[in-house]
Amino acid sequence: MTGKIKYHTVFLALLLTFYNNSVFAHCPQIKLSPSDANANDKFGVSVAVDGNFAVIGAYGCDINGVIDAGAAYVFEHIGSTWLQRQKLIASDASAGAQFGWSVAIEANTIAVGSNLANNTGSAYIFTCSAGVWSQQAKLTAPDACNGDYFGVCVALSNNTVVIGAYRDDSDTGSAYVFVRTGSTWAFEQKLTASDAKARDRFGYSVAIDTNAVLIGSYYSSPFGIGYAGSVYYFTRAAGVWLQQAVLTASDPNEYNYFGCSVALDANIAVIGAYECDINGIADAGAAYVFYKTDTGWVQQQKLFDTIDPCEEEDFGRSVAIKGSAVLVGCPYNIVDGNQTGSVFEFVRTGQSWTQKQLFSADDSNDGDNFGFSVALSGRNIIVGAHFNANNGASSGAAYAFNNTSADFDGDCDVDFADFALLAGSWRQNNPSRDIAPPPAGDGIVDIYDLAVLCNDWLTGK
Repeated sequence: MTGKIKYHTVFLALLLTFYNNSVFAHCPQIKLSPSDANANDKFGVSVAVDGNFAVIGAYGCDINGVIDAGAAYVFEHIGSTWLQRQKLIASDASAGAQFGWSVAIEANTIAVGSNLANNTGSAYIFTCSAGVWSQQAKLTAPDACNGDYFGVCVALSNNTVVIGAYRDDSDTGSAYVFVRTGSTWAFEQKLTASDAKARDRFGYSVAIDTNAVLIGSYYSSPFGIGYAGSVYYFTRAAGVWLQQAVLTASDPNEYNYFGCSVALDANIAVIGAYECDINGIADAGAAYVFYKTDTGWVQQQKLFDTIDPCEEEDFGRSVAIKGSAVLVGCPYNIVDGNQTGSVFEFVRTGQSWTQKQLFSADDSNDGDNFGFSVALSGRNIIVGAHFNANNGASSGAAYAFNNTSADFDGDCDVDFADFALLAGSWRQNNPSRDIAPPPAGDGIVDIYDLAVLCNDWLTGK
């Protein structure tokens, strides 16, 4: 072995050792706060991101003296920073409406839930033209009743919005689908569970991907197990939605609240159960990954805090998925001795999900609730911390992180170190750095994976 080859071999070994010991490195972050931040705004209670645009809810924001009317803020990722572009408010802002409790964004469309508007709840649609966001529609349930909480959650996909109303019909719950034609939104269908019962709270969480919807019913009692929770899967054909499956945890227990959060990307679903016990630790929380096959949904893996699970840390309170990456919010996780919250990232290799990174705020404080909301799009990650007090008590904050599948050493920068790690996997026929074709790879490391890495390296991802 020549000295040069020996040097490179030793260097690769050192890099591999470094990677294995730094898998939970914290990415560089940008803290987002509104330009007019005030105490009790609760900015960050909801977050959504699509491409380089993010929308962040602040349901406690006062509007022209109207208490708790709520607002949502649009930010754009430009270069190495995020810029506030606009503050969105309801055209009929009212006290206590909580506009911004939920948000969703896709391309040039934003949906904002206002779950206490007019005591029944509503959702507002905004669209962007020439860089300006304007309200396009206000949506309400055709059978609205006081206390429905219509707008507690919203999800967007391909001119379709689904809106949860988890307290409809004595807390039985429901979800409503609206469809846009041109610039007009029309009610399409009300979704309810096939085995609906009072107090199930169906519609507490929703996710949509084209013609498929997941709806969480986190208070339901499958198999007679109180509040174990369940999730319902619907698909649409010829404008009609039909329930296709009911998803439950393989290990249901009382008060797990499975379905408190849901995320859907093609044939993969992620479902939070924030009070699930882990190895005897009460209410540590978990998230379940399901995979859809030709014969139905199969539980693929149960995710939880493998570093230091603690009682009542609420792992699974929020979830997000995009391709081969899953984010799980854990808003009461203890970081540096304080209950500040964190977000766990898991990545898929083959059929297995492995914990990769732990995100937390550099300026975290006890009780921030970092991770109560999470969103993921491409390399952009947004995390909400709506109890952050940097601009007054519960003023709130959100944090933006930059991530990429080719960032193997966890430093949020694709560079020679990542190239060396990929080269080592390629040489050893080790599929652990398989990233092509996106999102799941093909089980081998080869020239296609190198091409993805080179693209991320050259574009500064």
